[in-house]
Amino acid sequence: MKSILKIYWRYVWTACLLIVFVVCINAALGVAYLAKLRQQEGETVRTGQYQTVADQFVRREDGGYEMRRNGISRLEENGCAFALLLDAGGTVVWDWNRPAEVPTAFSVAEVAAFSKWYLAGYPVAVWRYGQDGLLVFAYPRGSLVRYNLYWKKSELDGLFSYAAFFLLFNFLLVFALALLFGYRFYRALRPVGEGVEALARGKSVALPERGLTQYLRERINQTSALLERQRRELDRRDTLRTEWIAGVSHDIRTPLSLIAGYADALERDETLPGPARQEAALIREQSFSIKKLVEDLNLTSRLAYHTKPLRRESYLPTVWLRQTAVQMLNAGEIGEKYELDMDMEEELEQRRMTGDVALLTRALKNLLGNSVRHNPEGCHIWLRARCAEGGFCFCVEDDGKGVPERVRRVLAEGDGCEAASRVPVEGEGCEAVSRVPAEMSAGTGPRRPHVMGLRVAAQIAAAHGGRLWFEKDGKCVWVSVFDVK
Repeated sequence: MKSILKIYWRYVWTACLLIVFVVCINAALGVAYLAKLRQQEGETVRTGQYQTVADQFVRREDGGYEMRRNGISRLEENGCAFALLLDAGGTVVWDWNRPAEVPTAFSVAEVAAFSKWYLAGYPVAVWRYGQDGLLVFAYPRGSLVRYNLYWKKSELDGLFSYAAFFLLFNFLLVFALALLFGYRFYRALRPVGEGVEALARGKSVALPERGLTQYLRERINQTSALLERQRRELDRRDTLRTEWIAGVSHDIRTPLSLIAGYADALERDETLPGPARQEAALIREQSFSIKKLVEDLNLTSRLAYHTKPLRRESYLPTVWLRQTAVQMLNAGEIGEKYELDMDMEEELEQRRMTGDVALLTRALKNLLGNSVRHNPEGCHIWLRARCAEGGFCFCVEDDGKGVPERVRRVLAEGDGCEAASRVPVEGEGCEAVSRVPAEMSAGTGPRRPHVMGLRVAAQIAAAHGGRLWFEKDGKCVWVSVFDVK
């Protein structure tokens, strides 16, 4: 379940990165907010303009103090409620907007108290004026909050260490939570992944329909049930089809043997006129063609549904190719009008293979017989064989009509036509074959051509790990064959 593990770890790292991103964004926003406050407060008395206000005092001739209009404007602009100037003895020597509840003289203790806390409920700030004076800036009640914080030197020195430990602890905590929740998600998703893989292998699935992925599990179970019904229906249909083909093949053999036997007897009866004997010979030949067609039909059905076990035996490809060709020549299956040449690669002469020789012989006879049937006036046939990695390939080529395009189309529609990548053969490879027109497959157009012999050859090649494909406009048919273990 590597794919599910990838999703799990991606979830964990995404969660961690998301948290780090959020923390960084919040830190950046906090810094920006504090900077903005600092910028706004930069023009206020509270954050650095105390001396500017103090410079606006003027000493009168009677020894008192007064403030220029610019200083008063500065106090008003910055939201001060009132302001006081105390001398060395704590007496108010100047005031602005002083409330009645604020006294005009203060003791040392009172000055120490309000400089660190509040004055009559007003938050205040103090600034030294001259050698002995003290300026007091008061702000409206409830506008500021004051706290006095005291730190030990050792605690302050270890502040950064504590902060680093705090951040590390929080990161580990978040990472552990991400692992925990990610593992829960992984456990919920793992059966879904296993169910999908089982469906891909053609197995039935019945997942418990609960948890975070309940909806997906329900859909997978529904899909599995649907595929299982379809599979049973296909198996039933295929079984009926195979049994029907086998039954028809068996039932045809007896009357076909009688027809072939009586036709052979009539052909040999010298008392019959010549035309009648020729017609009997034609009946015999066609009965053998029907017999071969029935055998091909039965064989292609068994190969398609893997009910034909391979009889593995050792053989030499070049010896097998030559023997099969000679058998067909001696049996008259390749007549005198046909010229047969064989070209075997020298490296292939000593190669030994394992496979079903009887099936391979059927495939080769079908290909050679195909060249004969398509060229009744005669042609030149070449049988070539070459080495391939792990096997060999052979081709049947003629200079006649070749396999018609319609036949290649129908064959491609049923079995596909694909050049085996392991076969080092020069040429066009597998020709691009379009689908059969709709009117042809529906029965309203031209009749579909007969492809049984080539289909059987392609299936036999596939049973030996190889392929069948065409070159040179169907005049050359290649087959690749590999060892059957």
